[in-house]
Amino acid sequence: MDDNLLAYLPMDRRHAMATGRTLPYTARGAALFADISGFTPLTEALVRELGPQRGAEELTAYINRVYDALIDEIHRWHGSVIAFAGDAVTCWFDDDDSPGLGAPRAVAAAFAMQAAMDAFAAIATPFGSVVSLSMKAAVAAGSVRRFLVGDPAIRVIDAIAGRTLERLAAAEHEAARGEVILAPCAVEQLASVVTLGAARTAADGRTFHVAAELRTAIPAAPWPPVDTSRVDPEAVRTWLLAPVYTRLQRGLGEFLAELRPTVALFLRFAGIDYDGD
Repeated sequence: MDDNLLAYLPMDRRHAMATGRTLPYTARGAALFADISGFTPLTEALVRELGPQRGAEELTAYINRVYDALIDEIHRWHGSVIAFAGDAVTCWFDDDDSPGLGAPRAVAAAFAMQAAMDAFAAIATPFGSVVSLSMKAAVAAGSVRRFLVGDPAIRVIDAIAGRTLERLAAAEHEAARGEVILAPCAVEQLASVVTLGAARTAADGRTFHVAAELRTAIPAAPWPPVDTSRVDPEAVRTWLLAPVYTRLQRGLGEFLAELRPTVALFLRFAGIDYDGD
């Protein structure tokens, strides 16, 4: 089983497939959202200095280095990357194996991710420009509903939804670069673990708090290696688009880096009670 195939799946999904388990429809723990800023000016600088082709290749290398560093920290604290959205990631830290540790691990991972971003605070481009990358993070705790969304004939993705994710999104809007901010539901669970900093009151009256520092050390809980010999490649196929799966199966893991004109579409819908329906 090629590890490159499993890289497209959340870590908890990989372990579930290797052990023949089904992930529960309802889960309790903590969600972490991390948003990186600075890739747009970095793109512009690299393209201006190196041209569109070489600039895109260099940008890809930087993106890979940044996400490798961040995902290492997420996995170190037993988190799973559920989704990428633009320059952001949504992660899940489950309470199932270790009750009550989802939120502490999520905030410990967030601080470790902020520390990892220090290496990218001043990126020097080949012709002397300096670009800064930074991150803001939010943590919310509670229960979520977990879904496999999509058409298995095309592609499925893992998704989590519910009030905890709504609180996470609200918290993220109150965060500034370099901060870790906590939704009220996370503050309740982390009162003995985190020193609270500035309070932010949203337009709807909810108060969010910046996490200033950890008051106690949170032990890391890295994932054990996945026994890839027990994972059927055909079972992984539904998580990848067919051209990607075929290319990886042929050992062609490198994809062409290029800049393309695109139109972005964001769609939001409401009316589903994920927690109650």
